[in-house]
Amino acid sequence: MKASASYAMALVLLAITGYAYADGRSAYYQRAAADDDAAFHALDTNRDGMIERDEIVGDNNFGPRFVDMDRNRDNVVTQPELALYIENTYGIDQPSAAKASMATQHVAAATPAKPD
Repeated sequence: MKASASYAMALVLLAITGYAYADGRSAYYQRAAADDDAAFHALDTNRDGMIERDEIVGDNNFGPRFVDMDRNRDNVVTQPELALYIENTYGIDQPSAAKASMATQHVAAATPAKPD
Protein backbone atom coordinates (compact mmCIF):
# COMPACT_ATOMS: atom_id res chain seq x y z
CA MET A 1 0.00 0.00 0.00
CA LYS A 2 2.86 2.36 0.81
CA ALA A 3 4.37 1.78 -2.64
CA SER A 4 1.15 2.76 -4.44
CA ALA A 5 0.83 5.87 -2.28
CA SER A 6 4.42 6.79 -3.17
CA TYR A 7 3.69 6.28 -6.87
CA ALA A 8 0.55 8.39 -6.62
CA MET A 9 2.46 11.17 -4.86
CA ALA A 10 5.20 11.01 -7.51
CA LEU A 11 2.60 11.29 -10.28
CA VAL A 12 0.96 14.28 -8.61
CA LEU A 13 4.33 16.04 -8.24
CA LEU A 14 5.21 15.27 -11.84
CA ALA A 15 1.88 16.70 -13.04
CA ILE A 16 2.37 19.88 -11.01
CA THR A 17 5.93 20.30 -12.28
CA GLY A 18 4.81 19.78 -15.89
CA TYR A 19 2.04 22.34 -15.51
CA ALA A 20 4.42 24.91 -14.01
CA TYR A 21 6.91 24.33 -16.82
CA ALA A 22 4.23 24.68 -19.51
CA ASP A 23 2.90 27.83 -17.85
CA GLY A 24 6.38 29.39 -17.80
CA ARG A 25 6.94 28.58 -21.45
CA SER A 26 3.51 29.97 -22.34
CA ALA A 27 4.35 33.27 -20.63
CA TYR A 28 7.66 33.39 -22.52
CA TYR A 29 5.89 32.76 -25.85
CA GLN A 30 3.37 35.51 -25.09
CA ARG A 31 6.19 37.97 -24.42
CA ALA A 32 8.14 36.86 -27.49
CA ALA A 33 5.06 37.27 -29.71
CA ALA A 34 4.39 40.72 -28.26
CA ASP A 35 8.04 41.67 -28.82
CA ASP A 36 7.89 40.51 -32.45
CA ASP A 37 4.71 42.52 -33.01
CA ALA A 38 6.24 45.61 -31.41
CA ALA A 39 9.42 45.19 -33.48
CA PHE A 40 7.31 44.94 -36.64
CA HIS A 41 5.62 48.27 -35.91
CA ALA A 42 8.87 49.94 -34.85
CA LEU A 43 10.74 48.78 -37.96
CA ASP A 44 7.95 49.80 -40.35
CA THR A 45 9.50 53.23 -40.81
CA ASN A 46 7.41 54.23 -43.82
CA ARG A 47 4.19 53.04 -42.09
CA ASP A 48 2.92 51.03 -45.06
CA GLY A 49 2.12 47.95 -42.96
CA MET A 50 4.98 45.97 -44.48
CA ILE A 51 8.61 45.42 -43.56
CA GLU A 52 10.99 45.55 -46.48
CA ARG A 53 14.63 44.46 -46.37
CA ASP A 54 15.93 48.04 -46.30
CA GLU A 55 13.89 48.67 -43.12
CA ILE A 56 15.67 45.91 -41.17
CA VAL A 57 19.26 46.89 -41.95
CA GLY A 58 21.23 46.67 -38.71
CA ASP A 59 18.48 44.92 -36.72
CA ASN A 60 19.89 41.85 -34.97
CA ASN A 61 16.58 40.50 -33.70
CA PHE A 62 14.00 40.71 -36.47
CA GLY A 63 16.52 40.72 -39.34
CA PRO A 64 17.92 37.19 -39.01
CA ARG A 65 14.39 35.75 -38.96
CA PHE A 66 13.17 37.82 -41.91
CA VAL A 67 13.40 34.90 -44.37
CA ASP A 68 11.41 32.67 -42.00
CA MET A 69 8.70 35.31 -41.72
CA ASP A 70 8.52 36.07 -45.46
CA ARG A 71 6.21 33.19 -46.37
CA ASN A 72 5.77 33.97 -50.07
CA ARG A 73 9.42 35.02 -50.61
CA ASP A 74 8.63 38.45 -52.05
CA ASN A 75 11.20 40.19 -49.77
CA VAL A 76 8.39 41.85 -47.81
CA VAL A 77 6.96 40.77 -44.45
CA THR A 78 3.33 41.75 -43.98
CA GLN A 79 1.26 41.67 -40.80
CA PRO A 80 -0.52 38.45 -41.90
CA GLU A 81 2.86 36.82 -42.57
CA LEU A 82 4.02 37.87 -39.11
CA ALA A 83 0.82 36.42 -37.63
CA LEU A 84 1.53 33.08 -39.37
CA TYR A 85 5.12 33.13 -38.11
CA ILE A 86 3.97 33.80 -34.54
CA GLU A 87 1.32 31.09 -34.74
CA ASN A 88 3.77 28.52 -36.13
CA THR A 89 6.69 29.47 -33.89
CA TYR A 90 4.97 30.20 -30.59
CA GLY A 91 1.59 28.51 -31.03
CA ILE A 92 -0.21 31.78 -30.33
CA ASP A 93 -3.09 33.15 -32.35
CA GLN A 94 -2.99 36.80 -33.37
CA PRO A 95 -6.18 38.87 -33.15
CA SER A 96 -8.42 38.36 -36.19
CA ALA A 97 -7.96 41.98 -37.30
CA ALA A 98 -4.33 41.22 -38.11
CA LYS A 99 -5.19 38.05 -40.02
CA ALA A 100 -6.16 39.30 -43.46
CA SER A 101 -4.86 36.85 -46.00
CA MET A 102 -1.48 37.52 -47.58
CA ALA A 103 -3.12 37.64 -51.01
CA THR A 104 -5.72 40.16 -49.85
CA GLN A 105 -3.09 42.48 -48.41
CA HIS A 106 -0.83 42.29 -51.47
CA VAL A 107 -3.75 42.88 -53.85
CA ALA A 108 -4.84 45.87 -51.79
CA ALA A 109 -1.30 47.25 -51.81
CA ALA A 110 -0.95 46.77 -55.58
CA THR A 111 -4.33 48.23 -56.50
CA PRO A 112 -3.94 51.80 -57.72
CA ALA A 113 -5.93 54.47 -55.98
CA LYS A 114 -8.96 55.79 -57.88
CA PRO A 115 -8.64 59.41 -58.97
CA ASP A 116 -11.08 61.79 -57.32
